[in-house]
Amino acid sequence: MNSISSLIQQTNPYEQFVQQLVQIESQKKFRLEDQKDTLNKQQSALSDVSSVISDFTNKIDELTSGTSNSFNPLKATSGDEGVVRVDSIAGMDEPNNYDITVHRKANKDIMLSNVMDGAATGLAASGDGSVDITIGDKTETISVTTTHDDGTDKTNQEVLESFSTAINDLLGVESDSDVFEIDNDGNVQLSIKSAETGYDQRIQFSNASGALADVTTNMSHLTDPAQLDSEFTVDGITFTRGQNTVDDAISGMTFTILDDPGTTEQISVNKDVETAKNNIEEFISTFNEMNKKIRSLTFINGETGNKGPLQGMRSIRNLTLNLRQTALTDMSAAAAGELDNLMDIGIGFENDGTMKIDDADLLEDALTNRPDEVSKLFTDETSPVTAMYNQAETYTQASGVISSLESGLDQKVDFLDNRIESENKYLERYEEQQRQLFAELQQMQTEGQNQFNAIMSYQSSLGF
Repeated sequence: MNSISSLIQQTNPYEQFVQQLVQIESQKKFRLEDQKDTLNKQQSALSDVSSVISDFTNKIDELTSGTSNSFNPLKATSGDEGVVRVDSIAGMDEPNNYDITVHRKANKDIMLSNVMDGAATGLAASGDGSVDITIGDKTETISVTTTHDDGTDKTNQEVLESFSTAINDLLGVESDSDVFEIDNDGNVQLSIKSAETGYDQRIQFSNASGALADVTTNMSHLTDPAQLDSEFTVDGITFTRGQNTVDDAISGMTFTILDDPGTTEQISVNKDVETAKNNIEEFISTFNEMNKKIRSLTFINGETGNKGPLQGMRSIRNLTLNLRQTALTDMSAAAAGELDNLMDIGIGFENDGTMKIDDADLLEDALTNRPDEVSKLFTDETSPVTAMYNQAETYTQASGVISSLESGLDQKVDFLDNRIESENKYLERYEEQQRQLFAELQQMQTEGQNQFNAIMSYQSSLGF
């Protein structure tokens, strides 16, 4: 339902003029909103700059981490991945070759009961039973009954299933157990398997009584417990382990035994120059992403006058230029004859500040023959990359350059919000005033028309 105010507006012939006057009077508010929009774009742009600078410093952190070995990485290969798989060499720092012969994989312990007639009740004849089962460092006492609630004997299969269920309930993490029907004649057999490999995880019974003494006394290991550990030889030294994944035989390496053919395979650990080059290229790429983003936000077109939202912020505009200049400085801590700047490893710049590899051969030679010196260019306190890192970090830290700029923008936005709110209140009053003025004008017009009509009617009555 239309309000009285809206009905008045609909019937007021001057409403269009009111709205035009309000539109004209709103120009100041529009200018304030345009200023706020500009500030909002600057805020968003600063956030983008902060993000790319953080990406750059994070990349340097990643490359210079004490565990990364980014400039002298190693790679391992196995002579037969189907026999031995190398999982990690994170703790190694030197190339080497290892001869490994796998004599035996580690296995899970599997114990099998005698095959028995599942429908017979021979086990029930020995009465209720219990037994202590130890697997690894856990021991549980398992008990079973051999009669139903009505006093009838349980079949052999039912006794074995009760035993198996109790094992799974109490030792389900350490083992798996099941009863299998092995043929069509009703014969059954119990299987208990350890969840983990190795001699220490073998299945052990003790203190058996009743029906469970009959079951467990006659159970046999599928594999001799003494043969459950893996056995392998590395460079003539024989090792046994309870698992197939081994992390303490070769210092710094983790490998997994997958097969045991008894043949000698070689694990080779070599320098991985390609990965080192990729790490350098990622550093360059991250810098260039930062440079590209900052240039796109601080540009000015001398012909059209178009400019980026941060063009007026000199501290942002000059960042990549300053970083470029820093990158070309020498490392004061370098000894005579050592690599002391990025140009020594083939890195240079385009005119637009884009970092590039000027000499791929020089870079490869440095990574192949002088990786420690390359590392110092990134990690030494006096290195150019460390200086770049410190410069960039002053922008993103809690009280840094960007934080200060954002704080200034926030204050300006708050100020504009208050002014826009004041303008909105003023415009509401102005609109109401104009509407009231035009209403009075309309009233005067109506009264004048009524007077004119009255005069004309009077004259008509007099015969004029």
